[in-house]
Amino acid sequence: MALVAKLDGVSHRYGAVKALDGVSVGIPAGCMAGLIGPDGVGKSTLLALVAGVRKLQDGRITVLDQDISTAAARRINAPRVAYMPQGLGRNLYPTLSVRENLEFFGRLFGQHADERAARIEMLLAATGLSPFPDRPAGKLSGGMKQKLSLCSALIHDPDLLILDEPTTGVDPLSRRQFWELIASIRQRMPGMSVLVATAYMEEAEGFDWLAAMDGARILAQGSPADLRAQAGADTLEEAFIKLLPEDVRAGHQPVVMRPRRIVEGAAPAIEARNLTKRFEDFTAVDNVSFEIPEGEIFGFLGSNGCGKTTTMKMLTGLLQPTEGETRLFGEPLLNSDMQSRMRIGYMSQAFSLYSELTVRQNLLLHAQLYAVPAEKRAARVKAMLDDFELGPVADTMPESLPLGIRQRLQLAAATIHEPRILILDEPTSGVDPVARDAFWRKLVSLSRDQGVTIFISTHFMNEAERCD
Repeated sequence: MALVAKLDGVSHRYGAVKALDGVSVGIPAGCMAGLIGPDGVGKSTLLALVAGVRKLQDGRITVLDQDISTAAARRINAPRVAYMPQGLGRNLYPTLSVRENLEFFGRLFGQHADERAARIEMLLAATGLSPFPDRPAGKLSGGMKQKLSLCSALIHDPDLLILDEPTTGVDPLSRRQFWELIASIRQRMPGMSVLVATAYMEEAEGFDWLAAMDGARILAQGSPADLRAQAGADTLEEAFIKLLPEDVRAGHQPVVMRPRRIVEGAAPAIEARNLTKRFEDFTAVDNVSFEIPEGEIFGFLGSNGCGKTTTMKMLTGLLQPTEGETRLFGEPLLNSDMQSRMRIGYMSQAFSLYSELTVRQNLLLHAQLYAVPAEKRAARVKAMLDDFELGPVADTMPESLPLGIRQRLQLAAATIHEPRILILDEPTSGVDPVARDAFWRKLVSLSRDQGVTIFISTHFMNEAERCD
């Protein structure tokens, strides 16, 4: 079997943290190859090493028949490899327009003006971006940013396309369109190999070859059918959990949705009445109304850029509606009404804690910001560390933590003042299945045991199935 990349005994560290530990694996050429595994197990490091954007520390890597330990080999490979890093639009320049970004990358790869113009028109048409050539990249929706990132990566016809979680935070329709686009490009370029890391198991089911990773090592490799057979599982998500080491999956439990307590005659926890928000001549939210009973888990679904986050910010008082109103437990919510706003916990789409503070310090700061009485703060911080299993990392800086633990920290910070309403904007985006289930077990407890009303947006349809 021909290989596009081969790793022999590859190890990599970031200070004391071991990202890869003696990894040896051969990645087949000419196919869709994928890496699956929890956040922080080395997938991004492996991809960056293969792409040549991170320097090899230990072991040997051959990519496209070049030993990339030498600078000369990396220079030979550079025009043949396209690398799309993790994060929406991370390889784009936000102040440049769609066309200007593509012009820049075309020039970077030495394309002549005519070739560059033809290539740009083809890519814009293929991705559906033709109507938006002059829109700044920073003002595109998440799905459109990823399409433009892909265009930038494909401007030079690479032999190897490396995609690090390209659809994280992207809605299901845009995800489907993204993979249809990849399939059409592969038909036109049948010799191109694609190497992907993904958090979505339904995406991985469609790949030709997979490597499951945990603890900086490869657990298993083969086709999705091979991995399911090896684990004795019906789905890839079940197989992945069963393939994890015993100590990692020992604490995993399925999410059980218990019945909600219904309080007769109670005012709705949240009422949105004809909410409209306009930014100059752009209408972000148009006449939206709904009611949410107390204690309900309410799911909010929709494509990137359709107004979900703007609606959530109006529900928290962070944005004033152009028209309409929000009512909490029957009372109008006003921007100046701090007492009502203190009954809300809000977890934004982006990581919003303080990177220069430890986990414990972040929780203490949020207790102060939410006016938790001084004599209760230490007890609340300890309760959050215990409830969210953050004790072992209490004195760690958040940015060094895996994504799943960072998300638990954000939820702990959002609930430290014991809010009656919790508003969560795509809280599990990019989180692996084990961490997602742990997060959801906490949400179920908050809703069913404490009566907290939860308003959550998500792009995972199995999570949407759990909502009331």
